[in-house]
Amino acid sequence: MWCIHSANAAWIETGAEVESRPGVKTMYVVSADKNITDPKAVKNMVLLLTGAAGVIPPATNGIREQKPGRVALRGYFAENFGVLVAVGLPSDQPGGITTQWREGSEHTQDIIKVMEVMLKQYPAARITVLGFSNGCRSAASVSAAARKRWGESLQNVVMLSCSKEAFNERWISALDGTKGDKKVPMLVVHHKRDNCLAFENIEGQAKWHDFIAVDDSKQPRPNPVTMDCGNGSAHVFGGKEDKVYQAVIDWINTGKTTELKYEK
Repeated sequence: MWCIHSANAAWIETGAEVESRPGVKTMYVVSADKNITDPKAVKNMVLLLTGAAGVIPPATNGIREQKPGRVALRGYFAENFGVLVAVGLPSDQPGGITTQWREGSEHTQDIIKVMEVMLKQYPAARITVLGFSNGCRSAASVSAAARKRWGESLQNVVMLSCSKEAFNERWISALDGTKGDKKVPMLVVHHKRDNCLAFENIEGQAKWHDFIAVDDSKQPRPNPVTMDCGNGSAHVFGGKEDKVYQAVIDWINTGKTTELKYEK
């Protein structure tokens, strides 16, 4: 772990863009622990691929700190792990990306170009690809496509609140590896009360990987009539964000999963 979380913890956020395809620029935001003095010494980096239409909040350039309330994912991983890069939209998809786009070669190329920049800046860093919700499709497809390019730099894949489509057999087989290829470890984290992407739809596939099932009795039981993917919901691990993020970091560092069950 690069730094220890403390009351004085903070991170530096920077927005940037790169020409990822001819005439196309992809924006991204880098969040880095403020105590990093030598980028070449950084050992871990998270590549964050978000859900919905792939829109990410723009950078608030400069030093950031956690605010009361919901824990900022970008900041938490920067403070407690080192560096996180969140990839946003390419300029030819200003209205957002579809689930089909997430499975295509243009999307993969955009992300690879961003990571070329990041790996030049942090050459010793090993990559954890972290997908959230729809972003899990991106995480699985891009990791499968780029694993030979990234080689030993690709450390593992984490899927938070994913859909069943993220377990595409072609992607999973590529990550499982063949003779001569090491398996890329995968962690799946899902809330049992997720009322956006149902737990029951992914449970069977998730059990083939390292798996953390989260349960918090303060969240309502899933209701098939309604859907809740918003802030505070079980889909985003509302009220327990920091516990989930720390469990992910612990798994990256130790390979061990932690039970996350909370009663009122």
